[in-house]
Amino acid sequence: MNNVVVDSTKKRVGRPPKYDWTDKKDICHQLYVVEHKSASEVQRYFSQHFNLPINELPCRKGFLRQFAAWGFPNHIKKLSDEEVAAASGRIQELWNQNMNQKDIKSTIASEGYEIKDYDFGKIWRKLGLRLRNESGYKAPDPEKKKRKRSDGAAQAAPVEQQDLQTQLEIAAAMPALEVDPEEGQPLSAPLNPEQEALRQQRILEIQLESDQKLATNKRRRRIRGFGHLPPDAPGLAPRYNSETSLDECKAILHLGNEMYQTVRKDFQTVCENMNIIKKSKCAEGFWEEAKRTLIGENMHLSAMMHPLQPDQDRKIIALDCLCQDVTKRMRDAGKQITIADANNIIGINPTESKAVRRSLYELLAATHFESRLLSGEDHYQSLKQQWLDANSDKLQEAVNTQDPRKVKAVELLCSDAMKRFREDKTRRGERQVIQRNTNYGPGPGPAWAATAPRSKAGVEARALREAGQPVPKPKQRGDLPNRFPPHISDPLSTLAQPADSPPLNLDPALSATVGPFVIEQPPQPIPAWFRLSPNSSLATTHPKLWHGKLLTATMKDLHSAATSKADIAVVTKISGLVKSDDGGDDSWQIDLDDELEVYLEAAGEKPTFVVVLNDGKGNGQA
Repeated sequence: MNNVVVDSTKKRVGRPPKYDWTDKKDICHQLYVVEHKSASEVQRYFSQHFNLPINELPCRKGFLRQFAAWGFPNHIKKLSDEEVAAASGRIQELWNQNMNQKDIKSTIASEGYEIKDYDFGKIWRKLGLRLRNESGYKAPDPEKKKRKRSDGAAQAAPVEQQDLQTQLEIAAAMPALEVDPEEGQPLSAPLNPEQEALRQQRILEIQLESDQKLATNKRRRRIRGFGHLPPDAPGLAPRYNSETSLDECKAILHLGNEMYQTVRKDFQTVCENMNIIKKSKCAEGFWEEAKRTLIGENMHLSAMMHPLQPDQDRKIIALDCLCQDVTKRMRDAGKQITIADANNIIGINPTESKAVRRSLYELLAATHFESRLLSGEDHYQSLKQQWLDANSDKLQEAVNTQDPRKVKAVELLCSDAMKRFREDKTRRGERQVIQRNTNYGPGPGPAWAATAPRSKAGVEARALREAGQPVPKPKQRGDLPNRFPPHISDPLSTLAQPADSPPLNLDPALSATVGPFVIEQPPQPIPAWFRLSPNSSLATTHPKLWHGKLLTATMKDLHSAATSKADIAVVTKISGLVKSDDGGDDSWQIDLDDELEVYLEAAGEKPTFVVVLNDGKGNGQA
């Protein structure tokens, strides 16, 4: 395109044009106007048609400038005043329906409005449609915004071009930054001595009532702090098997975060295929069949639920609790509503919703509200009624209709205001947060549930540890099962418990990532026996049986120990031997770290591996 020389007969002043457009108008009109291609697509067409690289052609804006010079119509039509008014009205209408910005854009686009993002943003700002602002529930302060604009304009001046005197004059003319008077003040006025005494008395009454219920087995154990009540001491057993926490289930079943989520998704699929929504509503045998299907499809659960595995009763309970939680969340999935849903149910827009919640926020601050538990149900209902009386008739109507959906929507707005009030008090340091008990265990993540020692030496060692005495090094291999994985027998771990002790007390969380829950100890070697498989291919002699040590329970260390007697051989297959019920040996193929850990737990005192080695030279076993 740039290989055509400009016509020398035309005398032009200045730099001659770089490109010759004389014979390109028709094809450009066809591409840009008729076929409605973009400037970038036209540029690519010329690159392919003339076999020229992109950098030798006019840029995208160069094409657009030439199209404008030819008078081609613009692809993006500028909205007229009538169209802007219509689009603004439609956007406002969708906003009043509590629709978010993304959905509003897609809706008006589907209705035929061709609005660029820039124009949409202008309309959005002009209408003042904002879900959030820097003032929280409060309306933005126009004076504060004006001060910010004036400050920004003054600071935008080129300081490097001003002398010291000019800078001083500008600094003196700039208004001093005013501190928001509400930012440094507490949300509520401080309590007087009488109010403080009544509050402390109420806290003592709540704690006493909680302790009495726990002593009479009328409430479940409290793993995390609730309101002003701290968590219960670690070591409490659940009242019923169904109160086993999810973290305990993960620890007992040796489930890491990824495997835990996989098990939940797999069981949800099984329940959907079998139309199961609740254990108590299943036909006879359906629930157990669903769990058997889950175990059969999951290699990890198949290994954990093997009859030779220890603590089968606890594992059955843990799996049942986990599966029941899956069905519970399936039932609750369609019942949750958002703030936008609540606004639509009541019939208010986002601005009205924010004003309604702000009024409750101010009422909580004025009455020194701390929590629903501390204030008592009567006082809370009184505050709620004051809030309803002070607001629009729509809230009163929603409550008086006794429609469960409308009542739930009002409760959600109330809960949201209380949540924001608590968070603001916590952020300002005016509210003491009850921390969860960190001694309950590792939380979500890879976790192990220790079993009872299977030897006299192990029982003695555990007794010494519980008594706070040093544990001597064993002279025999009787307590070797407690030495792998290393963190099982860690004396600092809260997971190691005898079988007759209460189950683990771990925080019921799903899949959040947390830090290490025990202090890392140097790993202890794991003794193991290795047998050479007849299928090995080695050019040199190799012992048929040898002894090795695994530094850690990982496949990398297992392969290192398996090839310790061979120079360049590699492991092509490795299996673990476990005694079967009939006295024979069952072979478990091991490919992953999780499978290795499960095997080491099942193998007991004498883990034995059958190894297939190959050095790439031999044709058979040496």
